[in-house]
Amino acid sequence: MRAALYVRVSTEEQNLEGYSIEAQKNRCMSFIESQGDWYLSKVYADPGHSAKNLDRPAVQELMEGAKNKEFDVLVVYRLDRLVRSVLDLHNLLELFDKHNVKFKSVTEVFDTTTAMGRFFITLVGAMSEWERSNLSERVSFGMEQMTREGKWKGGHVGYGHMHIDGHMAINEDEARIVRMMYDWYLTGMSDRKIAKELRKRGIMTRGGAQWSESHVRYTLSNPKNKGDLRYGIEKEKSKQFVVEDIYPQIIDVDTFDKAMSIRESRRTFHGRQATSDHYFSGILTCSRCGRSMVGHMAKVNGKRLKNYVCLGRRHFECDMPSISERIIEHNFLQELRRGIESESINQIEEPAQDNADEIKALKRDLNKIKDRRKKWQYAWANEIMSDTEFQDRMQEEQELENDIQNQLNDLDEAQPHVVDEAVLEMMSDAVENWGNLESTEKKQLMQIAFDKIIVDKVETKKVLDRANIIEIVFK
Repeated sequence: MRAALYVRVSTEEQNLEGYSIEAQKNRCMSFIESQGDWYLSKVYADPGHSAKNLDRPAVQELMEGAKNKEFDVLVVYRLDRLVRSVLDLHNLLELFDKHNVKFKSVTEVFDTTTAMGRFFITLVGAMSEWERSNLSERVSFGMEQMTREGKWKGGHVGYGHMHIDGHMAINEDEARIVRMMYDWYLTGMSDRKIAKELRKRGIMTRGGAQWSESHVRYTLSNPKNKGDLRYGIEKEKSKQFVVEDIYPQIIDVDTFDKAMSIRESRRTFHGRQATSDHYFSGILTCSRCGRSMVGHMAKVNGKRLKNYVCLGRRHFECDMPSISERIIEHNFLQELRRGIESESINQIEEPAQDNADEIKALKRDLNKIKDRRKKWQYAWANEIMSDTEFQDRMQEEQELENDIQNQLNDLDEAQPHVVDEAVLEMMSDAVENWGNLESTEKKQLMQIAFDKIIVDKVETKKVLDRANIIEIVFK
């Protein structure tokens, strides 16, 4: 009978006696040899993974193996090595039954071919889930208390810092990049633009991946850069808290707070802006401080003139002068015509084909990771590779896979709209007939088609050229 074995150890259990993947493999091999007509056909290993769900590389691979009838029986050291959830256990047993695969535990007596055996294994699975739930609560409580006391609780050290001899220190090479990112952000660049600039300069993340929009957003929003430790970001929001002065500062508090204020202001869209006759209200954004520019009415010689004023200027926090709607309108239409002519409306500098090619390349990289995992498992199963080397290689592959998946998610969310000929014709007509549209029609067009227009005021002799449209973002 063809036997496959599955071994798993979490990060916390790797140094515990009896739980190492080598110890589990040896016990399972001894059990298989004792069965007489059984022989090992496949080894599945998940070092450094929790059993909280089935989303583990080796588990996914063994499920495919069961469907393809690559083995007749699956052997584990203990049930909790494979699953801790009753629902996961139920789903696996259904899969095994469907494809005539038996299941055996080395240290527990299970017989999945009888009703009583099925009831017993389900009962033990429920006990495993209860034990895990209690352990999780105790671990979470201990880590929370360590954080409140300002102690290092282990885990990933964010970009720009490193952990040396029990203390946090600044990684100067990375910190220089972080400070540069803040400078760019404060001068009006978006997360996406910053990621693109970093890629253009060949600057990679710590894991060796290209910077993505989500990487930039997470890095700039992390309060550790101003010295504070944030705990519970992935937990319940009601339990989140911040402990001050844990990390050495990469940037000062004022810089961080200003960046966060700009980030918040870029999300702002007031109801009044949606109903006014100022076409660009809620869309126009100040490049100097990142805040919205709101419509303002002035009377000159009895004439009603529409201007836009930065909210930061109103609070004496920005030096952006007011800009006439006539000037903005003129430069906006010019910039839009250039975009239409280049057939790249959504993101003028990022054509859709670039994203498609990048997505294909990233998916090829994911397939390469899957192939390498199989090689590492084969080398470890045949004792060509040590436990430590195997765990290191699998951890590296997991981190690389996470980075690639984040990039794919960003590219899916930010995939530029493919503008067909009909839409291009409609936009061209709108631009060419802009002067004939009613105020309400212009307002509706802006709200439907545009998400953001980042603008700056410049000094030139020609009045109509005194606005610089830095970026146009379509919805």
